[in-house]
Amino acid sequence: MTRLALTAVFIVIAATAAAAELQRETLVAWSRYIAQAETRLHSGTVYEPEGTHVAVPGGTIYHWRGATLVRGTTVGEVMRRLRDPGTPPPQEDVLESRVLARRPNGLRVYLKLARTALITVTYHTEHDVSFASPSPFVATSRSVSTRIEETGGSDRGFLWRLNSYWRYTQVGNDVRVELESISLSRGVPRVARPAALPLANRIARESMTRTLSSLRMFLEG
Repeated sequence: MTRLALTAVFIVIAATAAAAELQRETLVAWSRYIAQAETRLHSGTVYEPEGTHVAVPGGTIYHWRGATLVRGTTVGEVMRRLRDPGTPPPQEDVLESRVLARRPNGLRVYLKLARTALITVTYHTEHDVSFASPSPFVATSRSVSTRIEETGGSDRGFLWRLNSYWRYTQVGNDVRVELESISLSRGVPRVARPAALPLANRIARESMTRTLSSLRMFLEG
């Protein structure tokens, strides 16, 4: 939209704001949206992930959020099952996993990860995972990559860093699990951004959906 068109839109909004009324169709749309949101809240399915990307010198940061509801459990039980075995639930992105070390409030974990776009790239990775339980009804965990090595000896910059932040909150008889995933990869050339960034966003969305779905099925199993 041109600057002139934007100015015209703002003028119209300013001129009609005083006479604005809450219309019936607006309330209908609001009710429909709330009903859909509450259905998702109580269905145990994955809430629609959302994310953004930020260009930084020489790289791109991808920041995604998502959540799911785990039925019939407690925060304490969730934390117990996550610490033992300490490796993530089975999912197609994780080819191998094992605990390298344990400490009272954390783990060091090895994961062999696969990422697929036009090609499939695999990585040997290590992660420092810490847990905190400020109350019986809320807990958090934090996973920070300490090693990411592309298999085959090359480094094409598709994944340089990967941090994950989890929050577990008691909601009645269920636990709401929230995830924020932040990763760093090589910069995307300006000429390639129109095609590359939508692809990267799709991959990030699908990966988060799989992660949350796998976790929910594991904890409800």
